[in-house]
Amino acid sequence: MYKMEKTIVVTIIENNKKELLLQKKSLDYPVYPGVWCFVGGEAESEDFHKEMLREIKEELGIKMNVKFMFTEKTISKRGKSTFYVFLGKLNDLSKIKIKEGVGIALFGKKELNQLRIDPETKKILIKYFKEF
Repeated sequence: MYKMEKTIVVTIIENNKKELLLQKKSLDYPVYPGVWCFVGGEAESEDFHKEMLREIKEELGIKMNVKFMFTEKTISKRGKSTFYVFLGKLNDLSKIKIKEGVGIALFGKKELNQLRIDPETKKILIKYFKEF
């Protein structure tokens, strides 16, 4: 039996080459340790745009503009979740100060298939590349 449904905000961050920025979780992270995923986290309020901006600041130490793209419902070992997916554009990574996880990197579409990515991120990536 699953606990209460979680609301999670994530941002697909891309540069002008259409490469996507992913964050690698630490090996002691409680859910999907050591995998690549989007920047984001569990929403603490119902202002999902504000929550996403907070997560970006907390995890990357920067401010950036994002726009809402779509929602995606998932069931995984995390439980039932609704993901609010945003899109952000970022070409200059020099101001990023990694505050969570063990690293970040840019990946092209072909490279993504070779990464260890959590199932929710995979599902969102498939929808993003199919619809956008």
